[in-house]
Amino acid sequence: MSNTRFWRDAYQLFKPEEPLTTPEDLKLFYVQRENSPVDKLVSLLEMEDDPAKFLLAGHRGGGKTTELRRLEQKLADIYTVVWIDTQTSLDRYNIGYAEVVVLIGLQIAQAIQSNWLFKKDKLLDALLDSLKSVVYEDKGSQNEGLGVPEFIEKAGIILKRGLTREVTKTLNVRPVLSQIITRVNNIIEAAEKEQEQKLLIVVDGLDRHDQVTALEMFSSPLLIELNCHIIYAIPISLRYSPNFRQPMEAFQKCLDLNNPSVFESDNNLCPTSNPDQKGREILINVINKRLGSLGDSHKGLVNPDALELICEKSGGVMRDLVRLARTACEIGLRNKLSFVDLATAQEAVREVRREYNLSDYHYPELDLIHRTGKLTTKTHSLPSKGEFIICDELLQNKLVLGYYNSMQESWFDINPILIEDLERWQAANNNL
Repeated sequence: MSNTRFWRDAYQLFKPEEPLTTPEDLKLFYVQRENSPVDKLVSLLEMEDDPAKFLLAGHRGGGKTTELRRLEQKLADIYTVVWIDTQTSLDRYNIGYAEVVVLIGLQIAQAIQSNWLFKKDKLLDALLDSLKSVVYEDKGSQNEGLGVPEFIEKAGIILKRGLTREVTKTLNVRPVLSQIITRVNNIIEAAEKEQEQKLLIVVDGLDRHDQVTALEMFSSPLLIELNCHIIYAIPISLRYSPNFRQPMEAFQKCLDLNNPSVFESDNNLCPTSNPDQKGREILINVINKRLGSLGDSHKGLVNPDALELICEKSGGVMRDLVRLARTACEIGLRNKLSFVDLATAQEAVREVRREYNLSDYHYPELDLIHRTGKLTTKTHSLPSKGEFIICDELLQNKLVLGYYNSMQESWFDINPILIEDLERWQAANNNL
């Protein structure tokens, strides 16, 4: 096997932007982590007779989509699951609760069109009328005579560009959105009665939006008015933001997807430098499972000390673990190596480290969190974004990571890939 083919096969196994979504990938590559929210959600849904609304919080790239796909797979025989991906369907820079509500309506209409609901004509027509009044308001679009598939496709393109700013100029959008929800609820009621199967909506991708947008979106009561079980993925910064305490009470439960910890905390939930062997074993298994699919030719591709470093510097975030492994494979090919040694892993860490940006006002908070394991509510002000809580920004940008101990108590620490930066700042301040 050529050197290029050898490394390419390994490189293709590590795609940081692609979660495990298919049953085959989940079977081959999934590694169970402790206290997965999937098992909790299955139990909670079994006990809920009335429509329940849940939040799933975790870091970007922490594995929420993979866990939700596992949930979808586990519940496929019990529920009709409608999957909504806001990342691919909406513009991340022009999104609000209006776009989310309309997107849910469109996805329900598409599900019905796919023969999910047999007696659908009047209910579907009513929903489409409401959707058209929002989607095409102030657009000057010709939509008469469009069939359902054509309307959904065209509306999806408009929705991708964003509608809130234009619609609210000429239309009091709130009553129309409430009407959309009412008509979606009529469809849900008829569908569940006819199919004798409950509906579960999974809304993924909202965790990728900025803090202000996410807070405004989830402060709207419209997102909990659907008469079915629904799960929203949210950013971890929103989960721990003091500004979200009251809106969060509108949901039955906020579940957390924990990062496997790479260091232990002490009895006071303060970070230590002691490796967490159980957490690191989970991360090592993630890499070894993927390499194992290539057979003996790639056995031992990553030296134990290199593997340990990659796991440590990932901070337990799955996407970052996969990115470090992928970068190490690219360096292996570039340097015409036969395996990933410690020096190669160190070079991969340096390359990935460049993706993180630290500002002067970050360091005091990072230092305090690294010593105490706790978030603060200290604020900072910038001309571009006004006043904000620094820890919200640290969490959103993965400069600080959250963990749980064996008692399910939360604690926080600086991302391990940034520890050398903090140490240099500490040394400079000590010299001063």
